Amino acid sequence: MEAVQTSEIRWWKASKPAGMAEFGAPVKLSIDGVEVEAPAGASVLNAATAAGLYIPALCAHPDLPPAGQRGAGEGGCNLCMVEIDGVDGVVKACSTTVTAGMVVTTKSPAIQEVRQASLAKILGPHPHVCLTCPQRDGCSRSQCSYGNPQETRCCTIFSSCELRKVSDYIGIPNTTPPYKPAQLPVVLDEPFFDRDYNLCIDCRRCLVACNDVRGVGCLEVKEVETPQGKRTYVGTIAPTLIESGCTFCQACVTVCPTGALMDRTLDPAKREESMVPCKNACPAGIDVPRYVQLAAEGKYGEAIAVVRERLPFPGILGRACFAMCESACRRKDLDDPLSIRNLKRIAADNDTGVWREHAKKLPATGKKAAVIGAGPAGLTVAYYLAKQGHGVTVFDAQPAAGGMARYGIPSYRVPAEVIDNEVAEVSALGVEFRFGAKVENVDTLFNDGYGAVFVGIGAQGGDKLGIPGDDLPGVVDSPTYLKAVTMGLVNTPEGIQTGKKVAVIGGGNVATDNARSSRRFGAEVDMVYRRTREEMPARLEEFEGCVEEGVNIRYLLAPKKIEPGTNGFRLQITYAKMALGEPDASGRRKPVETGEEVVEGVDLVIAAIGQFPNRFEGFGVETDRKGRITVREDSMLTSRPKVYAGGDCVLGPSTLIESVAQGRVAASAMDIVLGGDGDISEVLLRTGWETNPCIGRKEGFNKIRKFHPIMLAPEQRTGWDEVELGFDDATARAEAARCFKCNLAPKIADAILPPESSLKFDEATIASVPTESGVFQLLDGDKNVLMIKGVENLREGLMEQLERGGDATNFVFEEAALFTSRESQMIQAYLQQYGKMPGGGSDELDDLF
Repeated sequence: MEAVQTSEIRWWKASKPAGMAEFGAPVKLSIDGVEVEAPAGASVLNAATAAGLYIPALCAHPDLPPAGQRGAGEGGCNLCMVEIDGVDGVVKACSTTVTAGMVVTTKSPAIQEVRQASLAKILGPHPHVCLTCPQRDGCSRSQCSYGNPQETRCCTIFSSCELRKVSDYIGIPNTTPPYKPAQLPVVLDEPFFDRDYNLCIDCRRCLVACNDVRGVGCLEVKEVETPQGKRTYVGTIAPTLIESGCTFCQACVTVCPTGALMDRTLDPAKREESMVPCKNACPAGIDVPRYVQLAAEGKYGEAIAVVRERLPFPGILGRACFAMCESACRRKDLDDPLSIRNLKRIAADNDTGVWREHAKKLPATGKKAAVIGAGPAGLTVAYYLAKQGHGVTVFDAQPAAGGMARYGIPSYRVPAEVIDNEVAEVSALGVEFRFGAKVENVDTLFNDGYGAVFVGIGAQGGDKLGIPGDDLPGVVDSPTYLKAVTMGLVNTPEGIQTGKKVAVIGGGNVATDNARSSRRFGAEVDMVYRRTREEMPARLEEFEGCVEEGVNIRYLLAPKKIEPGTNGFRLQITYAKMALGEPDASGRRKPVETGEEVVEGVDLVIAAIGQFPNRFEGFGVETDRKGRITVREDSMLTSRPKVYAGGDCVLGPSTLIESVAQGRVAASAMDIVLGGDGDISEVLLRTGWETNPCIGRKEGFNKIRKFHPIMLAPEQRTGWDEVELGFDDATARAEAARCFKCNLAPKIADAILPPESSLKFDEATIASVPTESGVFQLLDGDKNVLMIKGVENLREGLMEQLERGGDATNFVFEEAALFTSRESQMIQAYLQQYGKMPGGGSDELDDLF
């Protein structure tokens, strides 16, 4: 039977004999009658696995040396025993190297006897009562029908436990001694990892992974006296993970075959994504760990090449990205997340141009595309379509490109020079820009020969306050005000007048931009928010900027009406005092009026409470009730053929990085429409640089707090000079070096699991299935479970599914009189292991279970 190999078969470097530099020439041997070829020096275990022949082993692992080579002597699990012709007795497959003409047997009564005896020794000091329980599948392990004490039961990863699967394969002998609780430490209150040493089988995988492979060295072998005699397990060298020097790289947890080490932060349904959450959180899919670690080495040109593989505007986004990656960074659960955005910025500011060497620019195709709107989404589309060889024209009603990056973000955050430089890269690809060109009907574009159109007009309409007087002169919305700021139209004869006092209504990042901009015109500024600081959505650095620059932040006030002013003020605004009630749909406590009011004089009121896209009937596309264009997520195609849309006009007011991400999706789809293959990917760093798997021991690493960027002193912030100046080289390297290197964990090979037999899903095979009641599972070609279903008649139920068609290629079944109960048990077991329903399930079923 074939071994279940969930990662690519390879010759394990760890399996070479100690002192052997490289594998030798291939030799041929026989394993269970199958002729196998393996390089000299490879272990019998590796040779068998590569040939699809399973040999059980708990201490062995593809990325770790055999037990015999890591200080275990004659120890180890002793489950991989095999017989070799001409050799007396049995030998370990993990530490026996192949030789030409070797004849190996992996199954015999003698081998089975030795394996079961070894398994009994492993299970004796390990909780195992659930392994032989007839009701084990689907059981939560929190309650026991047979009254077995909690400490004797298996743990919560039962359905995916490697020890359980190996035990099922070998068979648990009746000679296995009952488990007697050893009362070893259980640590559940430290960062990330839960450790239950009672579940440790002393395979020492974690020890080697931490001390030898990663070079961190925070684990050691412990020996204690228990009711069953001496017990050894692997624990930390100091009382806590922090004191032991743990770098939280996840290697120990990843190789553990039991529930002794578990990472409580991982999502079993999204294992790799939750292992490297920074990369998963980035809408553009940037390889965050890679460029952060390059920055730690001062390789800024290489770092920016990695960033540019996924987006064209690292300078802008290094300053104004919402940085979802930082919110997701695993280090935040220890102390502070990495300053990832600032690392992107220093890389962009020190770009050496390495990325240009392999930048794509395909030959001209003769096809044309039109882009309406020169914002982040539209510029991204233009950039990638031009690289694909298409002619691109960008139409924009404004006098310069950048969209909300230029007209919605003040220049003290993103200088115009940075925008100009990155727009110039788009222009250098041959993209034509037509400014002052407002397009309201796409038919004219198609008539002019454009084969595809992208609409990226943003969300330039500002929500009104919805109170009496919100249409008076001196009351403006945020997009209007920030655009006037950028274009120099504030406190000019024909522009917006701030007067001596400005009230900004709102508590988000846009409100802080309006407030801080108004301070630069010399006005006294109130930023008025109806909740408290705790509920305020503004980012911490933006809030702190307001405080440092003298903005008066006022809480628990909501505007009720605006009237013409008196006493030298242009306007008079009435605020209702608020108190917080129960949480609303956003999860924040809902503000309610107390009945008290405050009346004050102001000269300008800025509504920073929301934005919306302008509607243009000439586009001929469907929109929702808020005016947002409706698109297909997989292509950004609108309801009209060959018309695509993305950015704020689809999302509503969102972030620059989300607009760039949608621009990438649209560019790929539009390339296909224009005759391309849709592949806009680029590999811009080809130096072969990879994260070093040997992290090394770094004293104090897990206690280093976040480094802060250089900031312009508050007293110097009177003009529009950039406030956040980023890191210097030494600080950038130090901050980047705080990275956990989470990207190493998914690269650890999966352990080799026992074979799982299944039947071919066809009419002939189903005809041999009994007509009794039971439960069947349908599997796809990769052995993923598509369905778990209990039926009164197994044969009829399977035939019904076969007639329906689908992706199933194999199936397994078991007879069960109480088939509905058994179905429920099996679904529960699946949910525990994968965190989702078989085949993906539905939201309703996921919620139900």
